[in-house]
Amino acid sequence: MTAPHAAGGLVPGRSCGACTACCRVLEIKALDKPAGILCRHNTGRACGIYAERPEACVQWHCLWRRIGALPDALRPDRSGVVFALERRSPASAPDLEAPEGACIVGRALDGEQAFARWEAVEAFAMFVREGSLPVWKAHDRHATLMHPGPQAPESQVSVAASEGEDPA
Repeated sequence: MTAPHAAGGLVPGRSCGACTACCRVLEIKALDKPAGILCRHNTGRACGIYAERPEACVQWHCLWRRIGALPDALRPDRSGVVFALERRSPASAPDLEAPEGACIVGRALDGEQAFARWEAVEAFAMFVREGSLPVWKAHDRHATLMHPGPQAPESQVSVAASEGEDPA
């Protein structure tokens, strides 16, 4: 999986179904919705303004929708982890030398215990093996750099983090 491939189309036959994890993790400026807070338009099973949702919502898809190698069990509402291609790292510590630019972030929805599930462990391992982008684990307000990407020195760093970001 390379960044251009991940940014491409959706996996045929996969749909969000009842998953609404993105309604919580993303910051949606058009709705004045901060990251980490459930969107006021979420009905519990779907988007109440789906036909009129902001462009940021229309364009955004988690990596489970984009990468066929990720198992069905890794759909965010099943696994408790949302994997996404993000424009910047989740690190907010000003003294951290985090890799700049695109990265893969796995965000736990309800605490870091979700990272222990086999699906999440295997997905992180796959992204690290692929190696073309930095890979982060994020939960609550913390982030851990799992893989720095191809040009940064190998290390694992834990920092305070910002929640999801506006994808647009």
